Parts: sequence; structure tokens; C-alpha cells
Amino acid sequence: MKKINSINYGHKILRSAIICLIIVPSISHFLWKMTNQIQFQLTTKISLIMGVIILLFLFVLLKIELYQDKKMDEYYRANSHSRLSLKNGLFECQTCGNNQVKPGQKNCIVCGTNFKNWSEDGGNKKQQ
Repeated sequence: MKKINSINYGHKILRSAIICLIIVPSISHFLWKMTNQIQFQLTTKISLIMGVIILLFLFVLLKIELYQDKKMDEYYRANSHSRLSLKNGLFECQTCGNNQVKPGQKNCIVCGTNFKNWSEDGGNKKQQ
């Protein structure tokens, strides 16, 4: 599943909801009071319904994003004292991000993290 990040789209959805919930209904209501034509009242109701639907959609996306963030945080916490193998033969410390950890190192020289499940077979984690 792709990571959802509301930084890129959250303000656009919120702006659409504000337009549908405040601006369009206000103008339609004002025109309806001036002209007494029923289509302006209908436009107001449709706009309000669309605004509520847009806000519900935003709420669902935010719930999904928070759930994904929670799962990623749990994964990070569970693997914070490990190291990740890189393509160039070195490793990356998952605690501080140091990507210059050599295969023979039992701890990170930047943050001092002792790697759990460290083994003599190239520094990879032992398989259970």
C-alpha cells in the first residue's frame, strides 16, 4: 500500500470543503433571498451535501494516514537497534541513519547503538 501523506493534498481538500460549505451556500442563499427562485435554494442544499461528503472523505484519509504512521512507528521501534544492508557493502544504522557502518562493527560509531542479533557472518541479523 502506498503511504498516504496529507501534506500534499490536505489543504486542497479543505479548501474545496470550505468553498462547498460556506462560499457557494452563502452566495446561493443571498441570490435566493433576492430573486425567490427555487434553483438557488437547491444549489445551496447540493453544495452543503457536497461539502459534508468532502469533509468525510478527508476524515477517512486522515484516519488511514494516522494508522499507517502508527504502524511505521511500531516497525521503527522494533528495529531501531538493527542495521540495514546497503548495496555498496556497508550498513545503515537504523537509530541515527549513519550509512557508513562497516560489516565488522558491532556498534555505531556515531550514536553508540549496539546492534542486536549481530553475528559474525558478515554482520547480518541471525535468522530464527
